[in-house]
Amino acid sequence: MKTARTVFAGMGAAFALPALTALAAAPAFAEGSDPPPGSVTVEVASVSGPGCPTGSTGIAVSDDKSRMVVTRENIRAEAGGTSSPQAARVKCMLSIRVHIPADYTYAIRTFDYRGYAHLESGATGTLRSEAYFQGMPNPSPRIFTLNGPYFDDWQWVLPDTGPAYKPCGEQRSLNLTADLRVQLGTSDPSKKSYMEMDGREVYEFIWKKCPIASGGE
Repeated sequence: MKTARTVFAGMGAAFALPALTALAAAPAFAEGSDPPPGSVTVEVASVSGPGCPTGSTGIAVSDDKSRMVVTRENIRAEAGGTSSPQAARVKCMLSIRVHIPADYTYAIRTFDYRGYAHLESGATGTLRSEAYFQGMPNPSPRIFTLNGPYFDDWQWVLPDTGPAYKPCGEQRSLNLTADLRVQLGTSDPSKKSYMEMDGREVYEFIWKKCPIASGGE
């Protein structure tokens, strides 16, 4: 069995992914302000794409308001064997409302994805991730690729080197897209290859105080 691969794009250590209640250890806020006083709540505004049918998603914020945990079930792409052609690509987009005090704004500073892959020799699995605010330009997708043979867990942790903040005083949803693809390549088409996410994603907030409080979130 191949050793599990963890990718840290410029980071020195992995994020632990324990139960949500254990996420309360406060991070060092190297940028922006401390978390806002008062409540921070999140809700799923809409779900689209065959990769996340309605009712298969969930969301919560850690006690210290430093991280958001998103659960998306059944995100798995597969090819080969008895798989249908449509199963080779699975895409899921969530639109999330983050309710915060009016004199604060936020961006996403780091992303943490995990899953499992079973890729025959010659097959490839790819995760394309996008995160952007409604009405703002889409950034270039972040792309994570595994090449077969690979039969193990995987983890992808990456920072956003130029985080885009939600405009102060504006109500804009945060769109999170996960796009999984498996290509057979030169692998034996009679053998199934697949790549899946483990159902939990961790997004770390970075906060900033707005110059003037305006409007509610």
